[in-house]
Amino acid sequence: LPEQMAWHEEKRHADEYSLGRRLAPSSTTSAHVGAGLSDALNSLLSSIPDLAKGAALPGMSHPVSWPSFFEPRLVACGTTGRMAALTPRGFGAAATLGQGGEALAESFRLSGITHMPPLIGATWGSHTGADDGLLLVTRSGDLVVCPGPRPAAAGTWACSSATNHGLPSTLPLAEGSRLYAAAVAILPGAGGMPRLHAAMALEGEGDLVAIFAQEAGSWLPMGELRVPHGHAAAKTSLAFMGGGDLLVSTEGGHVQRRRLSDGAVVGSAEHAVHSDGFAWQGACGLDDGVAHLRLRKTSQAWHPEVVTAAIPM
Repeated sequence: LPEQMAWHEEKRHADEYSLGRRLAPSSTTSAHVGAGLSDALNSLLSSIPDLAKGAALPGMSHPVSWPSFFEPRLVACGTTGRMAALTPRGFGAAATLGQGGEALAESFRLSGITHMPPLIGATWGSHTGADDGLLLVTRSGDLVVCPGPRPAAAGTWACSSATNHGLPSTLPLAEGSRLYAAAVAILPGAGGMPRLHAAMALEGEGDLVAIFAQEAGSWLPMGELRVPHGHAAAKTSLAFMGGGDLLVSTEGGHVQRRRLSDGAVVGSAEHAVHSDGFAWQGACGLDDGVAHLRLRKTSQAWHPEVVTAAIPM
């Protein structure tokens, strides 16, 4: 696929990447050939009948008692069935799924972020470099850390700039760029040493995801990939899972799990999570499956709902 051919493109053209601005190719002929190949592959994929691509996999809706006046837009998965939903301004609730009966979502508030742009991505748990804690991204690329375990119900989770925790303050964005989707996590890098990784898509380029890693105080490009069955107008969610994989999900129910070390597709599926009366918000890797967050429309308001589904490996 085109994204697999471009996965480690920086090994040949590392100095040509600037997120938010792409330098022109050195040869117009090679650009024409590459565009022709990409168009041909996209045409071939679009010509495959829907039935041949497989039916959407059904998901399991989990009963959860949510706080009042709560319309979250972000979701982050922890370990052993734990998941948290958050609003872009820092009000959240966490629950543990799969324990039978209705799960109780306990609310919390994030402090120290009111002066920052809205949140666009969240990572919870071991991928933050500790046993617990949140690693957040704002729409303008600011990195925020909320260390320690989740507070007691209705408590406050203290957060601050990632620079206070030995991490960079921002993602590698060109001036004036805004994020459409993003995820950050501390994962094993070359030689097994932990490194900060980031996946991001820009407004206006929502169908293209760029991957970066921190090394020696600098952001280095790892490659780019296309959103599965996506387009620039489709809502996309990014999350890290499994100690070294990237989960790319779309509002149409398409999910793809990619291994960061070589770009290989570990698993992919189409989940039946989109329908009338629901607004899909995002997804994260819950154990070996996926937890989708969507809002269900009632006569008076929108209510959160979590649907889990498997990814065939």
